[in-house]
Amino acid sequence: MFETLKGRIPKSIDEEEYRKFAVMVALVKQDDGLNVVFEKRAGGLKRQPGEICLPGGARDGNESSEENAIREMMEELKVSREQIHMIAQMDTLYTAYDNKVSVYLCELTDYEMTYNADEVAEIFTVPLKFFMETEPVAYVNTVRLLPPDNFPYEQIPGGRNYHWRDGHKKVYFYYYKDWIIWGLTAYVLRGVVRTLKAELPGIECGKLVV
Repeated sequence: MFETLKGRIPKSIDEEEYRKFAVMVALVKQDDGLNVVFEKRAGGLKRQPGEICLPGGARDGNESSEENAIREMMEELKVSREQIHMIAQMDTLYTAYDNKVSVYLCELTDYEMTYNADEVAEIFTVPLKFFMETEPVAYVNTVRLLPPDNFPYEQIPGGRNYHWRDGHKKVYFYYYKDWIIWGLTAYVLRGVVRTLKAELPGIECGKLVV
């Protein structure tokens, strides 16, 4: 009866209820070695105008997470598919806001700092070495459950005096020159760097190629 469950690949509970996003950590070779490409979001955007982010966005239709990451980078940086050389899918981030963020690492070749002005105000790069050598500053936020007015308190032990546990979530900040890279973007970068250090011992930033 349960034979068909053997070998199944587990996923997150309520996976289908998460909004799906993908971001790309794009590496470009410059005079000082490998650099990470960042965007400053256009001021006219409805969500997070003016913030620093990685190329990426919401999944479109039935595309895969990898197709999602590639399409968004092509649209935002105005590059061709042939310029994008995938290295690996990195670890996935699940947020407190029911978002699933798939993360990819690639090398971007022949990039001339182009971008779609409708979505992006500015492009800049930061040496990968900076992130390999710098720990982000961490601030701890409290995450608290706030039940709605119609919550059925009478159905749980303790009623309105039920002791809800607070959660704690770190918010990271990287400070590079005049740029502040924080929030989800910093969280993703920190995760990618930790993976590179763990799985590529002795990594030399300038020699990481596809």
